[in-house]
Amino acid sequence: MRRYIIVIGVPLCCLIVSQLGMADYLTVSRPANIKVAPTRDATVIERVDRGTNLKLIDSVQTNGYYHVETLSPGGPGWVYRTFVRRHTGDIPVAEVAAWSDDPLQEPGARLSTQQTRYALEHLRLGKPQAVQERVREGYVIGHDARLKIPLWVQYRLEAEDLSGPATREDDFRQDTSIPLGARSQLSDYAGSGFDRGHMAPAADMKRSETVMSESFFLSNMAPQVGIGFNRHIWKNLEDAVRGWVESRGALTIITGPVFEVEGDSVRYKVIGGNHVAVPTHFYKIVVDARDEAHPEVLAFLMPNQRLTGRNYSEFLCPVDEIEAATGLDFLSALPTTLQQEIESQTAENVW
Repeated sequence: MRRYIIVIGVPLCCLIVSQLGMADYLTVSRPANIKVAPTRDATVIERVDRGTNLKLIDSVQTNGYYHVETLSPGGPGWVYRTFVRRHTGDIPVAEVAAWSDDPLQEPGARLSTQQTRYALEHLRLGKPQAVQERVREGYVIGHDARLKIPLWVQYRLEAEDLSGPATREDDFRQDTSIPLGARSQLSDYAGSGFDRGHMAPAADMKRSETVMSESFFLSNMAPQVGIGFNRHIWKNLEDAVRGWVESRGALTIITGPVFEVEGDSVRYKVIGGNHVAVPTHFYKIVVDARDEAHPEVLAFLMPNQRLTGRNYSEFLCPVDEIEAATGLDFLSALPTTLQQEIESQTAENVW
């Protein structure tokens, strides 16, 4: 019986809270850089997404920059005025995007006002971030800072997306929204013998040039064996998924890595100067939820090795097996009894 490393994911969260007492705050209107100083050539601490709330430290601008405080590892910094909108008062508690891990509360319950104050006090110097979640137009990822690869990539794919205007440009590049030291770089894959394997395939991302281009972020990649896997059986599975989307209209797809335990230790190969982890296996979960009361699921768990002459249907498994292998909870928005029913079964055949 195989055993795997359990990689614990975290709920979707970006803890953004205000200081005690009234203070103005900013809302990022388009992706912006937080810098260490209020100058154009200052070092960038981090990049923040549209909609992020930032607390003002000083009420006046310096060289057109606002002095702001966040709970990210970057700490206080400076953001240019044209990238933000200013509001009066504290950041509304209702806008706090932190989620509670308290077992006494319902999963996904928002932090209370008092819990928010506790969080602010204890995380005043920053919140350790092992997992960065990024929302793209074409997909959402949970990226692991230790492994330098995504733990999961999830997206909903419609038939019309497959006939979009975008063409593949192969603009592979590092994802600078992931902190330096937590992300992979092109040099990590160079000469490694492994492919830069898309978790959300480029061929699924034809709806626009932007969506196509975002699929080439290395944060959407993991090292895959090329011949016999990424370029063959895995590609065949991806092609099949697109065929199912065309025939069924829309599907939700979840893909990610697995690491097998060997004996009493967890060992896996790494590549490059950033020590990018090479998964021992990959999973793919395909869900047809057009009938929400009776969703259909296909789940695959496949070793990251040459599988010449094998068919992807041989690797069907229950979702429960992938959850046990990863520590992730899939399809958590479904009722518990329905989850238990569909996740415990292995599909008899592919669609």
